[in-house]
Parts: sequence; structure tokens; C-alpha cells
Amino acid sequence: MEYFKELSSNVSEFIRKMSPSQVTMLIGVSLSIIVGLFVAASWIGGEINYSVLYSQMDASEAAEVVMYLDENNKSYKITDGGRTIQVPSDEVYSLRISLASEGLPQSGNIGYSIFDQSNLGMTEFLQNLNFRRALEGELMKTIMQLNNVQAARVHIVMPKDRLFRQDRKDATASIVLKLKKKGGLDKSQLSGITHLVASSVEGLKPENISIVDYHGNLLSSANETDVLAGLTTSQLEVRKNAEKYLEGKAQSMLDGVIGDGKSIIRVSVDMNFRQVEKTSELYDPNSSVIRSEEKTEESAAATDKQDEFAESKDDKKVETSIANYEISKTVEHIVNSVGNIERLTVAVMIDGIYKDVENTEGVLENIYEPRPQEEIDRLTAIVKSAVGFDQQRSDQIEVVNIPFDKQSMEHDQQQLDQMVQLEFYYDIAKKIGWGLLAIVVLFYARSKAKRLFSSLGRLLPGVRVIPKTVISEEEEDEEESIAIEDEEPMPVVVKKKRKATVVDSMQKVANEKPEEVARAIKTMMLEGTHNE
Repeated sequence: MEYFKELSSNVSEFIRKMSPSQVTMLIGVSLSIIVGLFVAASWIGGEINYSVLYSQMDASEAAEVVMYLDENNKSYKITDGGRTIQVPSDEVYSLRISLASEGLPQSGNIGYSIFDQSNLGMTEFLQNLNFRRALEGELMKTIMQLNNVQAARVHIVMPKDRLFRQDRKDATASIVLKLKKKGGLDKSQLSGITHLVASSVEGLKPENISIVDYHGNLLSSANETDVLAGLTTSQLEVRKNAEKYLEGKAQSMLDGVIGDGKSIIRVSVDMNFRQVEKTSELYDPNSSVIRSEEKTEESAAATDKQDEFAESKDDKKVETSIANYEISKTVEHIVNSVGNIERLTVAVMIDGIYKDVENTEGVLENIYEPRPQEEIDRLTAIVKSAVGFDQQRSDQIEVVNIPFDKQSMEHDQQQLDQMVQLEFYYDIAKKIGWGLLAIVVLFYARSKAKRLFSSLGRLLPGVRVIPKTVISEEEEDEEESIAIEDEEPMPVVVKKKRKATVVDSMQKVANEKPEEVARAIKTMMLEGTHNE
């Protein structure tokens, strides 16, 4: 008790010695700490984490769900302009089950669950309509599970069955996508959505599916042949890939011979995308085989009319033979491959040779010299071999030896070097900045720690706080428990391994001459009070 009394008296005396501004600051800091602790405690204990219950809802759907939540006294939040409803995270699934038992939401992504409701007396037209709605809803749910797809709408047109084939029409579909970010779907993903819908609807072809976004931009590309375009998108892509492949083969060989940047190759490929199916039957008249043979024999006898019982005088015999021959036949069904190369056109530009020549003034100049014709012929043969040049196919190649524009190439190289150099300097400056920031934070934390220890030493005169424990150089590698006390035993146990520092030296002086140190501190506090 005496210790606490002395502590309170020391605190009150310390406060009385403070200036009014210091007292005001102390009170403000104390109140700020109390309020901060109270707010933190209330925030930690009372914060409610909300999760999405339903999103992308219509106004009527949202109104019904909100009415149900109000009737059952459930907390919720409405975001996204009233289209998204959030509830506490621990009640999401239970509320979804409860709402589903009430048949909410009634509209939206309707799936095959629409057939769970048995309606007597439903006509065939309504059955077909419900089937189409259910199919559209299931496809919407599946598409919305994809990444970068925020919302989707699917519209399917399924024509009626016709008796005659020429009167039948193909099924069509339209898909509207709301993407999370612009350009969120690439060609492969769009093709996947197209084939997903085509595989889910009977009689629906991929070319009869259109995909647009919420801004009205067409995302899908038709695969049917366009008369104006000449080639479809897939055919044009095949042609570009073939040209790029041949250019890469020839360019890599020339770069290995004359060096990088010394040649430019462009290849144009004419491809035949016509698909021809041919069926032929060939007969060989010289090769025949008996398939079947039929023989018939008939015999008759001539008798005397006068004597019925007389023996026959003359007999007649008739033979008939029928033979069927099979002529050898050859049936061929030929399907020509698609994408055959009909003609190649190759253009090659080769840079010349540059030599340093001393002019009349004694200055070296970089003079261009064309390559010898023999070397050009050899390079032409290399390019022909690389691209598969065929003279019978009327392929064409043109090789030109022409000086390149070195100024633009040097300028581009200089810009590239400058970008690399700037990136290198930026990386170094970034590392230096982080290092300086770490040093500043370290010094700031050290100064704050010193002020804290000094304040505790002034507030607790009976106990001296030792931030670092070093008794002597001989015991610096040992772990000790040090208890320092004046009147009552108030041990402060510290276990550390540190070397003697300036703070330790100051602590040693304070231990040896406490009266002089206390007198000096008191003098400094009085001077500071008078100055303020």
C-alpha cells in the first residue's frame, strides 16, 4: 500500500510540475487512448460480416425477398442499386433454404425446377414453352459460373417440326453477356460458350449462335463463308499460321548465315479450301466371270395315228442354256483434303556489306557494298529449301539486295537501351528508398523507446527500468535474473545477451551517483518549466 501511495504522490507531483500545455496534451492523449480502446472493442465484438444472398435481381424479386426478411426480423443490406441483397454470413444458406421453401425468388434464372410444380390441364404449347424457359435458365446458370462473366441472358428459338425437309428451319440462339472487365473473354472462351450452347440444344449449329455484350458489341464471329469476305475467319487464321511458320523457318536460316537484322522475309500462301467428294464406278469389259447358269432340256416322240399302240418311229430333243456373266466393277469414293497449298510467293530483302573506308580527309566512313551475285544465289537456294519451293506449282521468289535504313534501327536500339537503363536505375533507387525508410523507422523506434524508458523512470522512482542487461564484460554471454529495488522488492527479470552500450554506461553512472543524476534531472525539468 505504501508503494502505491508513494506512486500516486509522485504522479501528482509530476503533473503539478507540468505546464498547462503539457497537462492539456496529456489529458487529450489519455482520452484518445480510452476512446480508441472503446471503439476497437466495440468494432471487434460487434462487427457483422455480410455476404451476398442474391445478386442481379429484378426490382420485383428484390421487393419480395426484402418483404420476407422484414417479416422475419432479419438484418440485411441492399447494394448495387437494389439488385444485390446481403445478409450476415452465418445466415446465408439457412435463408436461401427458407426462401426456396417459400418459392422465392419466383423469377430470374428458372431451371428444370419449373417442372416440379404439377399443373393439371396444361396444354402442349405451355409444356414446350416451359421446356424452353427451363433450358434457357440452366444455360444461364452454367455460363454465369465462368470467370469474368457477371451476368448472362440466353434466348433460344426452336422452330416447329415440319413434314417436308425443305420446309424445316434450323434452331437459333442469342446470348447476351455482362463481363466483369472489358475484353475479359478471348476467342477460345467464346468458342467454348458457343459449342456449349450448341451441344445443349437439339438441332442448333454453332454458326447459328450470336454472342453480344451489354454494350451491343458482337463478340462471336460467324463461321459460314461470306461471299464478300472470301475467306472465313478460321480459314484466314490457317493461312496466317502457315505464312508465319514458313517465314520463321527461312528467317532463322538466314539469321544464322548473315546475322540478325540483315534480312527480311515475307511469304504469301495461296491455299485451296474447296472440299470435293468424288464417287466413281469403273467397269472392265475384258474381265468377266459367270455369275449364274441355267440349262433346260425338252424331248418329244412322233407316233402313228392309226395304231395307237405302235411304237414311236422318230424322237425329238430340245436343249436351252442361259448363262449370266458378271463384269468386274471398281467403286471409288475420293474426298480431297482441305487447305492444300496451291502457290507460294516469297519476297526476301537482304542487306549489303558495310566497310570502313578512309576518305581523302583521313576520316573513316561506313561505305555500303552490295553482296556478290554468287552469294545471293546461294541465299536464294537456302530460302527455297526452307519454304518448300516447287517450280511445278508455279511458285515465285524474289530476292533483292538493298541497303537498310540504319538510322531508324539505331534510334530504336538507343531507345531500347535507354529503357533498360532507366529500369535498372529505377530498381536501384527503389531498393535504396526501402533501405532508407527502414533505417528511419529503426531510429524513430529507438528514440521512442528511450523516451518511454525515461518516462517510466520518472514515474516509478522506486524501480529503475533496465532496457539492456549487461553487468560486466565477463558475464555478457550468461543469462541472469536481475532484481533492482530501493525500498520494497519489485524485481524486474530480464534475460538477454547484449554487449555494453552508451545506455548501459549511463545506467552505471546512475547506479553509482544517483543523487547527482537526480539533481541534474530536476534542474533540467525546472529550466524547461521556466522556459515554457
